[in-house]
Amino acid sequence: MARRTELKGIANSLNGSFVSRNNDFGGYWSIGLLKLFAIERGLTSVGFSFPMHKPNASFALMNYIARCYMCMFADLLRKQQLPDSWVREVSITIDFDTIAEDAQLPGCPALGEPFKCVCQIIDDNGRFYSSIIYGRCLPHSTVRELRSTR
Repeated sequence: MARRTELKGIANSLNGSFVSRNNDFGGYWSIGLLKLFAIERGLTSVGFSFPMHKPNASFALMNYIARCYMCMFADLLRKQQLPDSWVREVSITIDFDTIAEDAQLPGCPALGEPFKCVCQIIDDNGRFYSSIIYGRCLPHSTVRELRSTR
């Protein structure tokens, strides 16, 4: 029997996949690309809500991530046999303005600056299910990074 508490596991799965090095766009880590996107626009965070209200034609990465994670979310709901009607909103927000001590990350600036990624699901009863992952990243640079061949 399906239970709404399974939405917590789905939030963890989405968030873990989002910060994974396997989350790439054009062969480069999406988190680094998003950090560069945020820096160029003077933003401290970047967020996605599913379904997206308006596609962002100016940045293909944003549309790719939105489509990819919307499909992943739908697959996870189907596998857990949870009805779509139980979900009001799903959002993923990555905050690049976080403090390493708060995140309990090792102090290694060579790994980049800290970030916090939050995946939040709100069910039809108004309950929140969230997952938080901290990490480090540098802005995307084709000089410094190797491109994935997969």
